[in-house]
Amino acid sequence: MAGRDLQARDRAAVADVVASTLRHDLRNKLASIRNASFYLMRQVKKTDLWSADPRVETFFQLIEKELTSAEDVLSKRAPPPVGGPRPRSRAREGVEHALAEAQVPASVTVVRDLTEQGAVPLESEDLALLVRCLVDNALEAMPQGGTLTVRTRDVETGVSLRVEDTGEGLAPEAYSRALEPFFTTRSHHAGLGLSIVHRTAVRHGWQLDLGAGPSGGTYVELVFTGPEAGAQDRNDVTRGSK
Repeated sequence: MAGRDLQARDRAAVADVVASTLRHDLRNKLASIRNASFYLMRQVKKTDLWSADPRVETFFQLIEKELTSAEDVLSKRAPPPVGGPRPRSRAREGVEHALAEAQVPASVTVVRDLTEQGAVPLESEDLALLVRCLVDNALEAMPQGGTLTVRTRDVETGVSLRVEDTGEGLAPEAYSRALEPFFTTRSHHAGLGLSIVHRTAVRHGWQLDLGAGPSGGTYVELVFTGPEAGAQDRNDVTRGSK
């Protein structure tokens, strides 16, 4: 059941990225249509056709109305949940869930360094999806094998999750585009994993860092920040130790 839930959330996250990309592209095309329509209307107003045939103005008004309607459709979003406490889960549980679902080849050694005490403001399935995106991306960077390192730790602003590989790394010019939807340096790869993580981080105001690892591979570090991230659980641990 947990595996099916993770797959469903994975598909939903991919659909969200694809839909967002399409919305962006369609908005640009609608803007081009509106600019072209406005230019044509100004030119037609200078001719006898504008006054001779009242349908001309009606058609331009119809174009504007339909453009506005299309933009309204593109702007619609599902309403955010209201009321009730926000979900919280352990980062290490999300890591273990994701690693259990990932297809880790025998040529890859997995190193776990899971020391966090604080919690992450996400449902466990959503957290596992983010970890899975990072893990899959790291595994694809090591087709010949290597070491996958996953670390969690408490930081001053919340909880840090870091996934690092020992692959070939990215070219310097690729780092600036690595978070874009559909950007990939590998064949048969959709290029959506990092984009899903990036969109989620931006939506929640979390910190995301991507760079070259000390071993020559690539690391991605996600810091879950905010009042729901870590602090409550760390305070509980502190009170329990007194």
